[in-house]
Amino acid sequence: MLSIETIEKAIELFEGGANESAVAQATGINNEEAKAVADALYPGETERLLREVRLAGVLEAAAQVLRGGRGLTGDGAGDVVREICNSYPGAGLKIGGTQPPSAAGLDEPQMLKDERP
Repeated sequence: MLSIETIEKAIELFEGGANESAVAQATGINNEEAKAVADALYPGETERLLREVRLAGVLEAAAQVLRGGRGLTGDGAGDVVREICNSYPGAGLKIGGTQPPSAAGLDEPQMLKDERP
């Protein structure tokens, strides 16, 4: 699995002129991961890749907690959602406990017009 340190080392090697297989051999990652890092060297892609690697770490930690039979207590679930929002800022996710407009009022009893007093 890619880590931030591995990505940084791979970027350094690519910038020094190494090819994908040399980077894979020097860092211990496979050729597909080396290619993903090489593709991410285009402007703007490196930051996205680093955000996604951080998100993968958070999701893996949450999965380990859940696999162990424990729940995400306190702000654990909120931390996961915040990390998703940080990784994909344009995804349209909302934080802060607000209900989407379509769900507002679903728990309230509904009256028909002719039932009103």
